[in-house]
Amino acid sequence: MTAKKIKLAEALLDAHVAFIIEQLDDASLQPLLETEIDNLLADAGKLTLNDVVTRDAVKQTVQVYAVELELSGGIPELVAEMARVLSAADIHDHTELQDLMSNKQFQEILDKLLEMEALRTQLLDEAVSNPLYAELASNLLYNGIRGYLMHSRLAKSIPGAASMMKLGKTMLQHASPGIEKSIEENLKGYIQKNIGATLKDSRNFLLGTFNEARLRELALDAWDHLKTLPVASFRDYLSSADLEDFFVIAYEYWRSLRKTEFYSALIDLGIDCFFDKYGKTKLNKLLGEVGIDRDLLVADAMRFAPTALHGLKKKKLLEPIIRRNLKPFYFSGRIEAILAKGLV
Repeated sequence: MTAKKIKLAEALLDAHVAFIIEQLDDASLQPLLETEIDNLLADAGKLTLNDVVTRDAVKQTVQVYAVELELSGGIPELVAEMARVLSAADIHDHTELQDLMSNKQFQEILDKLLEMEALRTQLLDEAVSNPLYAELASNLLYNGIRGYLMHSRLAKSIPGAASMMKLGKTMLQHASPGIEKSIEENLKGYIQKNIGATLKDSRNFLLGTFNEARLRELALDAWDHLKTLPVASFRDYLSSADLEDFFVIAYEYWRSLRKTEFYSALIDLGIDCFFDKYGKTKLNKLLGEVGIDRDLLVADAMRFAPTALHGLKKKKLLEPIIRRNLKPFYFSGRIEAILAKGLV
């Protein structure tokens, strides 16, 4: 380009940059954004989701961020610090549980849980069949029978019976320490042998006693007691240190889970489901389906754009950004070609 043409290109570039900066000024910004959003929404009515993005591209992107991307050490540290701050917040002192969940909401959740009778029965069966439960039941039976024999009302009602039992126990201990141990072992053996029937009876008892009506009554009674308690009252049971520990445990579990085939498969199935439902849907209708309308877009744009632009202007970064994006065009030879045709 000749010096004259270079000077002309620079003048045109300066004018173009100045024009864009003027459009981004406070007075012009909202009309500009509204016009652009209106135009984008109009264009969105001509495009479907499949026209602008493929499901494979979305899957690859999600794979990177949800599976492959390793979070830096600053993220867990930040979340732990947030847990401490949130746990210590004063708002917990004057916020009751009923402020967070109404009676109606609690009852709706409770009713849904109580409808799941099959799950409730399965959980009870699993609990009753657990060896720990059998051991607990055996121990309760043993101590109950032993205590009854030693301290029953029948023994107390017979003159001298309690003294005789104590005397007999003392004599057994001194005469042959192994006899008392043998009796206890035989009792425990008997209980262990018959524990299966006992557990079956306890299962039937629990199913009959803790039916839907009874469980609802117990849950509503508990809610009536708890709903007026401030959230802060639960700090004694869940401290900020506990929250941090739970986060670390959950974070490590998630790091392990995200590497499994199961995790990736569920993500892919979710994306396929979304595209099967909305792939042929016009973009403006899709935005409406997820609750995003024109006013929301304008409000969000005006919430963030002015502050960002003021920051760029203050640091003298806005003009250079615009200039370096426009300059390649003005010095690409296109202006020179137009001038050569005598159009200017």
